[in-house]
Amino acid sequence: MKKESRDKDNVFIHFYNSCKYSLSGLFSSIKTERSLHLYLLAVSFVLVICFILKVSIPDIITISLLAVFLLAMELVNTAIENVVDLVTKEYHPYAKKAKDCGSAASFVIAILAIIVVLYIFSTYIF
Repeated sequence: MKKESRDKDNVFIHFYNSCKYSLSGLFSSIKTERSLHLYLLAVSFVLVICFILKVSIPDIITISLLAVFLLAMELVNTAIENVVDLVTKEYHPYAKKAKDCGSAASFVIAILAIIVVLYIFSTYIF
């Protein structure tokens, strides 16, 4: 039996490889995507404010869930943009629509996150 065949049958090796590829995609995207740089800067700022305001654990969990959800959507948006660029570099209305919809999905979640974070912070400030 070939090594690749045995590896596919081993659930632990499959899980390890899945994690390795996922982390590779995450770190590669963080290195190359400006939106993810801004996102990480904003999350860092929010966490510092959480510490300063002594935000409760349930509120930090809420903020963290929104942050992870937004990160996931930014990664999906990056994947959409890369696939569209792989298919065509020329302008096409469907390519534009795909990229715009991916961006809009991230934007909607970002707006939700901003509203929730501002609401949570306002309860500690006022």
